[in-house]
Amino acid sequence: MNCSPVLKRGFITILFISLFISTAALADNLLITRHFSGVWDQPEQESQGIILQIGEQDGDEKVGIAYWFTYGEDLQTTWFLAVGPVNGNQINMNLYTAFNIEFMADNVEGNANVELVGTMDLVFKNCNHGTASFDTPEEVVGSGEFPIKRINSIYRTRCSGGISDDTPPHGKPLQFEVRLHPPLEGDPGNGKAKLWERADRSDFKVVAEDLPMGDYPLTLKVCEQIRGEMQVADGMGELVFRSPSTESTLILDFDPKEDCLIELLDGDDVVLTSGDAVLEEKQPDKPGNDNGNEMVRLDADFVSTDVIEGANGSADYDIKMNSRDFSIMIKDVPAGIYAVVVNTAEVGEFEVVEEDGDFVGKIKFSDPQKGNAQELDFDPRGELIEILQADDQVILDVLFPE
Repeated sequence: MNCSPVLKRGFITILFISLFISTAALADNLLITRHFSGVWDQPEQESQGIILQIGEQDGDEKVGIAYWFTYGEDLQTTWFLAVGPVNGNQINMNLYTAFNIEFMADNVEGNANVELVGTMDLVFKNCNHGTASFDTPEEVVGSGEFPIKRINSIYRTRCSGGISDDTPPHGKPLQFEVRLHPPLEGDPGNGKAKLWERADRSDFKVVAEDLPMGDYPLTLKVCEQIRGEMQVADGMGELVFRSPSTESTLILDFDPKEDCLIELLDGDDVVLTSGDAVLEEKQPDKPGNDNGNEMVRLDADFVSTDVIEGANGSADYDIKMNSRDFSIMIKDVPAGIYAVVVNTAEVGEFEVVEEDGDFVGKIKFSDPQKGNAQELDFDPRGELIEILQADDQVILDVLFPE
């Protein structure tokens, strides 16, 4: 199709200056967040596309505002404005156009020259690809659909398609939890659902224990929707969601703290439920020894964030009589200095060195302090433990068990 040379040059310029392309969220489901804002090209049409903004109105309602530039029958540039609510991975909008407005015309009260002409829906399959469909009278542009492809994004943002994309950048770290129990008193099993939020990521973990022995799946429902499947073995199971997701976690594309019912089901039968309780903010535990006679051992394997391929490690926590020990070991990472962060606070540094051809790093904390161990003045249980390399990138992390 022929088009204005000026418009075509402008659109090509946009293509070349769009240097920060978002990484696609490779997930079956995703949540449209503010990071979907940007310029979206129509790859099957010449010099046409959508400028999309994800905004807020009426307090906390998320809306999409789309400026669609295309051509009418006279080959003149035509602009449409579409506005509508965000619903999961789609935006359902009313489509408007303006007419009889001269170049640099004075602003006037009212919108007599703005007319509702139809609807437009945007449906996204990941952070970089989607489909637009429109429905208008034939004398406007008719009806149809076309693929759209992102060609730029907000400066220094990364779209994941998960809830962390909408977390306020300066929000304080928060933890929420709710206990899960059998629907009938005396039935086996108990569990917990826990949400951890901070500016750059969110984690949601559901654990179950003391269930009937055997290997079998349970279905997780949150807010009356199926979110995943937990595999139970030896009476225990867990399911972990994260935004942004990793290879070993499901994407957290829903907000579990919307006063929602959380259930684990075996077929149609409820095994564990939050009942009338909802996720509530957890107050941090004060560090210190537990009951002097308590003996506890907890351990967990770190999950790689894929910053360093093959990185792995583990953490152990021991309470013996009146002493506590917490140790970390990481392997298969380059030699250098690494930091340990617990609930966003750095608690120590250690060095990775070569040992018999392997690269290994260890750090130990104890209370009371002894030997070469550092002082254990925190409680790792239920906290997010992170290992950071020298440039402050997280290479390993784990939600330590309680």
